[in-house]
Amino acid sequence: MKHSPSPRRRLLSAAALAAVGSFIAPRARAELAAAPCDDFYEHVNAAWIAATPLPDDRARIGSFDVLEQRNQQVLQAALAAALANRDSLDTPGKRLVADCYASGMDLAAIERQGMAAVQPLLTLIDGLVERAKLPQVIARLAEVNVDAPVNIEVSPDARDKRRHRVQCWQSGLGLPDRDDYFRDDQRAREVRDGYRAYVVRLLTLAGAAPTEAVRGAAEVMVMETRLANASLKRSDMRDPNTLYNLKTPTELSGRTGGLDWPALLAELKLNEADAVVVAQPGFIDAVNRLAREVGLPAWRNYLRVRLLDEVAPTLPAPWQEAHFAFRHKVLRGVQQRRARSEEVVELISGRVGHHPLAEGLGELYVARTFSPAAKARAVMMVEDIKAAMRERIGRLDWMGAATRQRAIAKLDAMVLQIGYPDRWKTYDGLQIDPADFAGNWLRAWRHETARRFARLAQPVDRREWFASPHIVNAFAGGFNNIVFPAGILQPPFFDDAAEDATNFGGIGMVIGHEITHHFDDRGRQFDEVGNLAEWWTAQDAANYKERADRLAAQYSAYAPLPGHLINGVQTLGENISDLGGVKIAYDGLQRALARQPASARSAAGEPTPAQRFFLSYAIIWRNKIRAEALITQLRSGQHSPAKYRVLGPLVNMPAFAEAFSCAPGSAMTREAAERISIW
Repeated sequence: MKHSPSPRRRLLSAAALAAVGSFIAPRARAELAAAPCDDFYEHVNAAWIAATPLPDDRARIGSFDVLEQRNQQVLQAALAAALANRDSLDTPGKRLVADCYASGMDLAAIERQGMAAVQPLLTLIDGLVERAKLPQVIARLAEVNVDAPVNIEVSPDARDKRRHRVQCWQSGLGLPDRDDYFRDDQRAREVRDGYRAYVVRLLTLAGAAPTEAVRGAAEVMVMETRLANASLKRSDMRDPNTLYNLKTPTELSGRTGGLDWPALLAELKLNEADAVVVAQPGFIDAVNRLAREVGLPAWRNYLRVRLLDEVAPTLPAPWQEAHFAFRHKVLRGVQQRRARSEEVVELISGRVGHHPLAEGLGELYVARTFSPAAKARAVMMVEDIKAAMRERIGRLDWMGAATRQRAIAKLDAMVLQIGYPDRWKTYDGLQIDPADFAGNWLRAWRHETARRFARLAQPVDRREWFASPHIVNAFAGGFNNIVFPAGILQPPFFDDAAEDATNFGGIGMVIGHEITHHFDDRGRQFDEVGNLAEWWTAQDAANYKERADRLAAQYSAYAPLPGHLINGVQTLGENISDLGGVKIAYDGLQRALARQPASARSAAGEPTPAQRFFLSYAIIWRNKIRAEALITQLRSGQHSPAKYRVLGPLVNMPAFAEAFSCAPGSAMTREAAERISIW
């Protein structure tokens, strides 16, 4: 456990102290990369960027990544201790994740097992010789997290969070974004060439002759291109109302037939569903056409590749290397693989902690890192920032009284989940073999899919966590809730021994960001219990849209690389949340300082609390990233690059210009009429 906070707070956390030496020990202006009013991101971070090498095994390095590395060290130490004394593990999650980690570290066992765990699924695909069997094959793959060609899940109904619905989303592509199949620039061609080579390699490793593998890769590209053509662009999926379309299972199959959706749902034990929420009906139409028109040999190759791509990291070395060569080297520019222990922890963790066994990692992590005192202080920060948001809503000049009343009611009803869940998963019935990594992967996903699908007949659990507590991230949940895992409640974001200004600039901004997500262009359309419902007057909605459109235009003008612009519509929700988040975090700091007037004063030569707030804010977004990874982020990501998460909000924030005495007309200031303010 961490120590209790000392009575005297450090002026800045250790990480912040290292980054703001220019203020504490003033240097000649000529030594600074940029003046604070010219480019605040460079002013704070340029020296760190210049001095920090980008390791060959990483696509980027920054505050998030450094903390993830520290958390990795905590987890690896905890796993080593767990394996050395397995009898001491007191919960199923800890025991299962320790055994799974052991299986991932046993490279000799992985080589011995070979394709044994995956072969039954490959045999099933090989047996796809009549179209009537498509539902069965697609269902068996869906059970192990292979969404080909659709993603099917059971989750709360967006319009009635008291019940679960079967949900269906476009999926099934091997490239990061649907536009990657159609762009004609050099980078897009490199990515497609790399993907074709990867598909050929997967099929060859699975036993195809070279000519058969090349032909199979061509079939896969044709099929995925048709799926991509029917997929909505990311920027076209901002409105949740367009993504809510109730269809009966029979309606899903279409009037002219295609994929037998009632049979597919029955295979998944979801046949009791009276209706399915379809996010992209046009995509389902395309899937039906493919089921009617595309030859079964092409279907077999497509399904093989989607399965093999999913499981390759759990298989013998040639599979792992093929996966790395495309998913990491081509797409992200990474030059070498990480240490095996890191790879295994990342695989068990999954994307943002969504792997079935990730919560077991969270149990091990929390036991070593998160104190009740830290949780209590974070809760107090949330209350200050929510109070600041309430005040801002109360004085918005563009919002009418009726909408304002509902907005405040939504804010007051917002639920906080912090640190870790009230109860841990029990994993009833899941078997993990310390010598079968690929088999464990498949068993874990089958167990988790069955658990999720069983929710269709169960009441909604509003307390359920959907990410592991060890994750360096935070979330705005679907029940008008905000979630802050213990993994991000660490320096440089949060330090229980540091003073308020640096904490509010770090984790406070993250808290404000997640609160604002419930009021961004998508989140604002959900009510105080999380239901998709219209609670805005038409005029207020129009006023909101006008401001949001201006912010989208601001970000669309930024070019992180020559010829590569930010998509201001695709990133709009995150940009709104950054802008609102830093404002209410700053206002929350003023509330905290008012309770402790002495902390609002600074000695000569020290940065003021306002300056320390903005310094901490810039520090958490410092980042060094490979060009390949940055382009992939710009094309498929929802977040603006790190630099613009600092510059974009601060140019609209008078408090920043005041803190650093920025003259009118400087790069980091805007005239009052040009500033964008939403919340």
